[in-house]
Amino acid sequence: MSQTEEEQLASKRITSQIKRSRGQLDGILHMMEEGRPCDDVLVQLSAVKSGVDKAMKLVIAQNIRKNVNCVDEQQLKDLQDSLDLMLKTK
Repeated sequence: MSQTEEEQLASKRITSQIKRSRGQLDGILHMMEEGRPCDDVLVQLSAVKSGVDKAMKLVIAQNIRKNVNCVDEQQLKDLQDSLDLMLKTK
């Protein structure tokens, strides 16, 4: 089963976000090896956490688009907005 152009774009966005988070984690390990202050490390860990949350949101949004039959684009947007709110409050 081949992916649509929209699914391919979504997959690229997810992959890019995960790679960005992986790069940040590598940077954090380097910071720790250098003995950087705890505050600096925690700021970067928070950024990684936000990046992973964003990747999760993208995966869930892609799944919604793939599996939910919405009558129109507004219903799909409403579902995605609800997802955004849910992830912000977790």
